[in-house]
Amino acid sequence: MEKMEVVEGLKYRTIDTLYDLFFTDDRFVAAIVLHPSDLSKMYSKHSFSTILIGGTINEAEIKALKLKVTEERREEFKDKTVDEILAMHKANFEVKYRDVRSITLKKGLLTSFLKFLLMGPPETEISFWIDRKQIPDIEETVRKFLPNRLK
Repeated sequence: MEKMEVVEGLKYRTIDTLYDLFFTDDRFVAAIVLHPSDLSKMYSKHSFSTILIGGTINEAEIKALKLKVTEERREEFKDKTVDEILAMHKANFEVKYRDVRSITLKKGLLTSFLKFLLMGPPETEISFWIDRKQIPDIEETVRKFLPNRLK
């Protein structure tokens, strides 16, 4: 089995879209662990008019569902190859290291992010929002697999 390291819990595109990154010798695979569509059943139980006039969706119920889905997906990743993980969801994607021009890891006042600049044409950016506490682990993993690309 291919050697890999995992960085968990990066947000991509929306705050309800959560990915884990699986770093290998020649690429990383971004595997979705939580997608807004995973919560659609929760929201569909409540009518729009109920929400509009002040009805609320139980925050604890939403949090429990997010946790359940995330744990189930991560359990499915166990004992899988990186190719099997890539094929598990249509929103999963891979980035070959040879296509990475640079990487920025930024700790901001309000937000922190991990950004990959990919070679073009056209050049493309892939940005993940991260928790500030993740920065040391992410930096160590990125330096291990993509030395000299981190700005």
